[in-house]
Amino acid sequence: MPDDQRCLLQLIQKNRLRTYPDSFGPEQDICDISLWLRQKFPLSNARVLVNRHYTQRSREIAGFAVTSAAAQSACLAEMVFEAFLALGYKVQETGGDMYKCPSCSGNHSKHEKLTAYARIESALRARRPRLDS
Repeated sequence: MPDDQRCLLQLIQKNRLRTYPDSFGPEQDICDISLWLRQKFPLSNARVLVNRHYTQRSREIAGFAVTSAAAQSACLAEMVFEAFLALGYKVQETGGDMYKCPSCSGNHSKHEKLTAYARIESALRARRPRLDS
C-alpha cells in the first residue's frame, strides 16, 4: 500500500520510531484494538478515541470513547476497556491537560487485520485465567 493510503497512526508510529527508535507509543495498540472491534462487530463501524495526559508515558491513557453506528456502544466500550487492560494499560484520569490521539482509519491489509484480531484475542485469553483466580 502506498503511504498516502495507510492509517495515520501507522505513519505517526513510523516517523516516531525513525527519530526515537526505542520509544513507546500507543499507536499499534490503538490500531489493533480498533481492528479487533471492527472484526467482531463489522456493522458497527466503531472507532476508538483515546485521550492521554501530556505527562503519561508507556502504557497509560487518561480515557477513551467508542463511537459506533450501532446501538451497543456501551457494550463496545466495556470490551475496549478490557482489551486495554489485557495489553497492560492503566486507565487513569488525573484531571490534567490532555490530548486526543488520532484514531485508526481502518486502512490496513487483511493480514494486519487478522494479526490484530489474534493479538487482542490472545491477550484477553491470557488475562481471563487471572480474573478467575
